[in-house]
Amino acid sequence: MKPTRQNRLLSIAPQLALALILAAVSGRFTRLSAQERSFLWKVQGSENTVYILGSIHLLKRDNAVLKPIVQEIFSKSKRLVLEIDLLTEGPAKFQQLVMQKGVNLDGKLLASQLSPETYALTARRADELGVDLKLLAPLKPWVVALTMVVMQLQKLGYDPSLGIDHQLAQLAKQANKPVSGLETAEFQMDIFNELTAPQQDMFLRQSLQEMDQLEKAVDDMVSAWNSGDVARGERLFLDSIRAYPELKDKVLDARNRRWIPQIEQLLKQNQDVLVVVGTAHLVGKAGVIELLKDRGYRLEQM
Repeated sequence: MKPTRQNRLLSIAPQLALALILAAVSGRFTRLSAQERSFLWKVQGSENTVYILGSIHLLKRDNAVLKPIVQEIFSKSKRLVLEIDLLTEGPAKFQQLVMQKGVNLDGKLLASQLSPETYALTARRADELGVDLKLLAPLKPWVVALTMVVMQLQKLGYDPSLGIDHQLAQLAKQANKPVSGLETAEFQMDIFNELTAPQQDMFLRQSLQEMDQLEKAVDDMVSAWNSGDVARGERLFLDSIRAYPELKDKVLDARNRRWIPQIEQLLKQNQDVLVVVGTAHLVGKAGVIELLKDRGYRLEQM
């Protein structure tokens, strides 16, 4: 059966938008000098080393080359652990889940779920992207937000297949290296699906308001990632979302806390492991790096 336009729209709303929407902050940031490092840490287990790498989920082709240190650590590691196993839970799985969870099966339309201000903004942005607003009408606001942001990023030249995690997943497949996930695609989808109606309205409105600054924001984020500038990365990733503490806890902090016991289990193994998660999860007091330090682990940025 030939895919419909709506299905094609849904298929480009993957989990990759999670961290990038958080990076869509407005304003100008001063470039800080920093020692050339990477968003890569190592922590020593009793018999192994666990490496923790921050990922940029979508990249432009001209900056999608893996750093030599990342390639080296990937080669040394015997196992790759991602947010989700991208080899078994790819776009088809996400499209299936969006159809199950992101479509209003009761017939409620988008206009009735949004404030007049948010709906008017959605209509304007859809027109700018060349999307028929009628195709978005059956969808929940969080699906519309993810879909339209990813469409804008792709329009600007960002490609999900070039993301750090996707590149490493493909390298692992070629090398027959085991790949696993810290959570499932359904769990990630439920984070958004469980947002209240006001939270979904806010999430959509904020995402669409910041689309004009999206390219600069993500370029700044990639720059901070490349230089290993943690302080600047924290501002770029977290300043916008901090204004919405409940949303921040759902999308970032609670997940970080859930991952710590899993990382501790990895530290009890006898083989080196590379863990790759969105960079937003590694910065700030509630980030994975600080949570591990709070539990007594010594982490070294590489």
